[in-house]
Amino acid sequence: MESFQILDHITDGVMSLDREWKFRTINRTAARLLKRRSEDLLSREIWAEYPDLIGSSYEATYRQTAQTGMPSAATDFYAPLGTWFEVRAFPCDDGIVVLIRDVTEARAISERLSRQATHDELTGLINRRELLLRLNSLVDEGAAASVDLLFIDLDRFKDINDSFGHAAGDEVLRVIGERLSDMFTDGAHVSRIGGDEFVIFLVDAPEGEAARVARDVTTRMREPIQTPCVRASVGASIGVARYPVSASNAGELLRNADTAMYHAKRAGGSHVWLFGKGDAQRLSHRRRLRADLESASAARQFELHYQPQLDLHTGRVYGAEALLRWNHPQLGLLTPADFLDVLLESPAYEARGDWLIRLAFRQAAKWQAANRMPFKVAVNLSATTIQNCDLAALVSEAAEAAGVCASALDIEVTETVVMSDFAAASRALSAVRRLGVTVSLDDFGTGYSSLAYLTRLPVDCIKIDKSFVQELTAKETYHQARAMVEAMVALARALGMRTVAEGIETETQLVLVKELGCDAVQGYFIGKPVSAARIEPYAEPRFGPVPAGVSSLHEAGSGSR
Repeated sequence: MESFQILDHITDGVMSLDREWKFRTINRTAARLLKRRSEDLLSREIWAEYPDLIGSSYEATYRQTAQTGMPSAATDFYAPLGTWFEVRAFPCDDGIVVLIRDVTEARAISERLSRQATHDELTGLINRRELLLRLNSLVDEGAAASVDLLFIDLDRFKDINDSFGHAAGDEVLRVIGERLSDMFTDGAHVSRIGGDEFVIFLVDAPEGEAARVARDVTTRMREPIQTPCVRASVGASIGVARYPVSASNAGELLRNADTAMYHAKRAGGSHVWLFGKGDAQRLSHRRRLRADLESASAARQFELHYQPQLDLHTGRVYGAEALLRWNHPQLGLLTPADFLDVLLESPAYEARGDWLIRLAFRQAAKWQAANRMPFKVAVNLSATTIQNCDLAALVSEAAEAAGVCASALDIEVTETVVMSDFAAASRALSAVRRLGVTVSLDDFGTGYSSLAYLTRLPVDCIKIDKSFVQELTAKETYHQARAMVEAMVALARALGMRTVAEGIETETQLVLVKELGCDAVQGYFIGKPVSAARIEPYAEPRFGPVPAGVSSLHEAGSGSR
């Protein structure tokens, strides 16, 4: 008894049971854990006092120790007391001794940590790590005959963060997570893998089921969201890939669905794109280009070609746009449409804007030396170049190194590039304009085209996208295209800007844009992109002076492609 009085001072519960399963001794901690006074339990049978122990892992542990004379242990939940107990039983001369510990809190912490390791804290959905583990089990270990993966990226979510703040954005993500969870039960797994990206995968679903599910998701995502912090709506661009049809392993399945999602995003958002054979071929081509990039840079396979720009007031070529080309030894001359996105992801020197700017200035210097007159060279710059370097310092140093004025350079940017960080782009472009560089807004009319932003942009010229020019010579779209071009020209003039019409491919188009008041033109009819040696600064093209306007659609259609 004295020894058990000593045990009253330790944190673990200690009790002994005789061979008839009656309590012989019990310390204070054990009595507290079992929620009974020790004197009420002594000499009483444990199974009678705690009948729910019968058939439990606790009973099995106690009986195993009594029968084998070997220690044993168990951890289980005892419902009548609402507690997780860890018990360790040891044999003694007249029965067993049991050490008992309340592990409820430790268990809760462990389960919470385990859930945090496998689930997204914000939405409660499984996270990227758990997603990959499940995919590996299903695909790489052959546990499923087919898996359809839907890669979801929310449309317009950045606008919510920018307008209402990240707390509101988190509320929207929680709502989206709840909607997706409510849509799926058996046979589907829903995951948030980061940011505004979610993944759903269907196991052994019939072919075509994934496309139907994806359409249902896009419809559900468009429903308005109302929370205490925000009232908004989002869309969803979804890419779908299927194992084993369009992928051979879990990693490839996820990548291909991601690729398909970007196609859906480029299609305008709220679209579904199914990864197919054509996508697989493009992906294979992309991988080849990525592998070839390092040697291409070392072998100087990248070069600039120049497309002439014609002033409609003088009828002379006043400048040229520098266009990057990859002279691939097997694939021939590649345009940026074939490789630019791969190049911009790479560390290749040609992916850097300073290479393009320096080369353009050097070529402008050569033309100026030969003709004794400045000749404009236009370059397209990426968002990275504009926002992540001291553009004005780069331009100033490159112009000085080439021995020409900075005004020889025209920087072209798209609306998308500018809007990716309007403030940073405006600062950088304003700084280069103070050096004499002109700035042109490329592909005007295809992006944001916000009048509020246009009036604040440091821009000298807008380049009317070729799609409007092409529509001028199509009977179905002529009137609308003409109205659009007239409006752009009028807007530019009101803001003190010049206009350049892109994509001029016929004499009829040239005549029409001249009639509509454009200041300059560029396109295959004026001249295709060629090497610098084939450009003739201030030349008058073969078609001579630009003729007067065309007054009817019938005449316009006579020269269309």
